[in-house]
Amino acid sequence: MQADLDAVLALDDAWNAAYHHRDPELMAGLLAEDWMGFFPDGQVAFKADLLEGMRHNPPLALMFERHAAHVYGKTAVTRGTLYGNGVRVQSFLRVYAKRGGKWRAVCVQVVP
Repeated sequence: MQADLDAVLALDDAWNAAYHHRDPELMAGLLAEDWMGFFPDGQVAFKADLLEGMRHNPPLALMFERHAAHVYGKTAVTRGTLYGNGVRVQSFLRVYAKRGGKWRAVCVQVVP
């Protein structure tokens, strides 16, 4: 459904903006309470970890490039690449879920 894809793309853009502005309060509203992140070094992060980490991110000029977005019923994924100061930092797969009529981020997998 196009409305769901539009909602997920807006949520994905809001995630990027929250990172760009180093705004954990904005990010908190985008993430489900049970959000989890998986990183290349094997680390698993939870919502509180991500929000605290944002407060300590180095100041970089960030650019996000989206490569794909797809809705599968009440689940959606986006895939993209993050650049910092013009250098590729990581690629990621974000997972979103529609719960109680609202889309929220539930997971991210980050790769080098």
